[in-house]
Amino acid sequence: MTEAADNAGDRQQGGIQVIARTSRIMRALSAHPHGLSLAEIAAEVDLPRSTVQRIVTALAAEHLVEPAGAAGGFRLGPALGQLLYQTEADIVPVARPHLERLSLALQETVCLSRLNGRQTQIVEVFVGEQVLRIVPQVGFTAPLHTTADGKALLARMSTEKAAEWLGEDLPPRTNRSKGLAAVLAELEEIRRSGFAHDDEEHVEGVNAVSASIGTYRGTYAVTILAPTARMRAGVEAFKPALADTCAVLERLLGTAQGHEAPAANGRAPGRA
Repeated sequence: MTEAADNAGDRQQGGIQVIARTSRIMRALSAHPHGLSLAEIAAEVDLPRSTVQRIVTALAAEHLVEPAGAAGGFRLGPALGQLLYQTEADIVPVARPHLERLSLALQETVCLSRLNGRQTQIVEVFVGEQVLRIVPQVGFTAPLHTTADGKALLARMSTEKAAEWLGEDLPPRTNRSKGLAAVLAELEEIRRSGFAHDDEEHVEGVNAVSASIGTYRGTYAVTILAPTARMRAGVEAFKPALADTCAVLERLLGTAQGHEAPAANGRAPGRA
């Protein structure tokens, strides 16, 4: 082997090593959505702190990780959400006609969303045809603990996992937003009933009801949003239509290579 070829082989091996180390760091951060300090990451992946710092700095420049807040440390960044959003190409077209049908039947806004770190992100929306209506945008993100879809998605996890995913710091968005203990208690009711609610916990004057679906690309939530007065008056009438839509979508999307995806926590398809 020539010296040039030998050097090229060394560079290739070095590149593979960097990719492997980067993967380990990102997996460690995914297991700790509240974030880790550089020292904690180094201990988690068994690498020198200086090596971790170089890799994290490069990832932060690409927005694949981001600062975790005033306490310091790092967590997975928004660019990962954008990459995940691009993978929805085969989910959204299947779901779209059913979401539109639900929106038209109820004359209310209907969204499809999924997890994006400690937030929920809308991947499709149909706006209700009423004078007073809720108009969220595709790509909009919101905290898990203040939204119906966020809580529906959390309810698919164990209580311990949901607590880890949320972390201790749950800043309120309105005076009706709940703390960690109240949210975790609410998840038990969501698992029982199949429905999650947002009663002005994210935006004053806006209510929502949501249910989750299991698909071959992970868990999604279907959500109905409406002004508070209209939702409080009509939510019990909305729930059967929401459950039916979720059941249809799980039948269509909850399979991979002919095998039905198992419902989380033993729940039937279409239940949160």
